[in-house]
Amino acid sequence: MSAKTLAVATPSASVIVRARDSRAELEALLPLLRRQTMSAEVVVVDSGSRDGSLEVAERLADRVIRLEAGTYSPGRALNTGAREATGEIVFAFSSHCRPPSDDWIERSLAHYERPDVAATNGSPNGPDHRPFEGVFYQDGAHARTHPQWGFSNHASSWRQSVWREHHFDEEVTTAEDRLWAIDVTARGWVIAFDPSLSVELKHRWKHGARNFMRRERRELIVIGSHAAMPPYTFAMLVSDWWRRIPDDRHSTAFHRIVNYRRAAGLIGKYLGHREARRTRR
Repeated sequence: MSAKTLAVATPSASVIVRARDSRAELEALLPLLRRQTMSAEVVVVDSGSRDGSLEVAERLADRVIRLEAGTYSPGRALNTGAREATGEIVFAFSSHCRPPSDDWIERSLAHYERPDVAATNGSPNGPDHRPFEGVFYQDGAHARTHPQWGFSNHASSWRQSVWREHHFDEEVTTAEDRLWAIDVTARGWVIAFDPSLSVELKHRWKHGARNFMRRERRELIVIGSHAAMPPYTFAMLVSDWWRRIPDDRHSTAFHRIVNYRRAAGLIGKYLGHREARRTRR
């Protein structure tokens, strides 16, 4: 489909929440989605929960979908939820995340007034780590140049009409969002990155530094199997560790010496880049 879909003034919305053994997270998240200034259908896609998540979802969501045991992949869960969603704009939201404001959905929907916007996401910085001064519209050239950066389904939205033509890859275990973004922008669409839509990604390292390193490595290997990856040398790793200090309440010394999760993520990034480039050769 070419990027010629007419904008909808007030599109309806559906939110897909993927969950597994996430009872506490659902009890916290679903009321926040109900509190949004723009109402949305809430669809929970469960992947074999045994901790009472289903009971919470049945009580607080509009629809609950159960995936068969052993069939989960992020792309399959999203595609399954999207098939059942009734909204013209579909949101994906991780059960571990929280909307940063009560008008998060409304802010996202406003971007679809631009007819070539296929999806929205929140990010305070670009791939060069420089903060955005406003909304950034990622096109195909940028997505191909920076395949390791960008669209993330931890908190995203997309046009249902675009998804019907371009489903998420159900075979990959991660990075289905980045692969989708590369494909969609190559066909003339753009993705709106709005800093005000940024949602924290703390759940990425909740299972420890080693798991975080493996996750970073695995994502880059998957992305690199579908797109040309730019070089990321050991010298670049050291430079990022020393210079690219997160802007938060912690000191520079903390992030250089104490923050082992940050170091693990950089190592995973380096290993993933190296293996992805070797595989493509």
